[in-house]
Amino acid sequence: MTGTAAARIDNAALFAVLASLADNKQAMGRRYAYWANGAPALEAAVAAAAMTQDEIGHARTLYPLLEDFAQAATDPRQVAPETRTLRYHLAFLDREFAGWSDFVATNFLLDGALTTFFEAAQHSAYEPLRQRARKIVQEEQVHRAHAEGWVRRLARAGGAVRQALLSSLQRLWEETLCWFGPDDDPVMGQLYRDGFIDAPPAELRSRYLQRVMPLLEGLAIEMPARFDPESKRWLPEQALPWERWEADSRRLRPASQQAPEQALGGEGQP
Repeated sequence: MTGTAAARIDNAALFAVLASLADNKQAMGRRYAYWANGAPALEAAVAAAAMTQDEIGHARTLYPLLEDFAQAATDPRQVAPETRTLRYHLAFLDREFAGWSDFVATNFLLDGALTTFFEAAQHSAYEPLRQRARKIVQEEQVHRAHAEGWVRRLARAGGAVRQALLSSLQRLWEETLCWFGPDDDPVMGQLYRDGFIDAPPAELRSRYLQRVMPLLEGLAIEMPARFDPESKRWLPEQALPWERWEADSRRLRPASQQAPEQALGGEGQP
């Protein structure tokens, strides 16, 4: 434990996002691990092994922070990966990757989104996050180079290889964009107002699109985003599926799964 119960921080928003970051990093590492042996090329397998260690390492530096929060006192099991029963990673990571293109899409899209958050936390008012964010951003530069190189390679291969990449990107796209939360998300909004990150959720999402869209556009990969010449910002081109958004876990329910109130025949039932 890094703090005493009396000195614990009472901040539900920061606790929730740290838990989500740790769970996503942990889940990515577990999914990457298979490809340390299964990647399509030797150098890719070596890189997958290194990134597995990095992602699990990032998770292991984030989980201990949860102990410092008052929110951890209600259920101490939820502060360590060995005992944690909650899973706040994206639903996309619930299943094994269907193929190498899922690895590439996860590294490019999801890891890129989390890095966008860490970039925004490099001057955080919460020192433990500030320290970890700076180190993670530095280490993620290698992951970004690997992701962009493989996106180019698969996209230019054409045929079924390109199509598999497009399918992986499309399946991960909406859930990744939603991870930042709605424009009025109280959690990310609170982190911004408290000085833990330097931008609200809409700005984080725009920065993220600026990170990924130029490459996709250059490869003629059409995704639902547009550049607004007036604001000089990238924006989602269509409404995101907030009706499936689960604020607590920062995940999307599968499209085939009804919202709880719909399943019970409540408001919104057709």
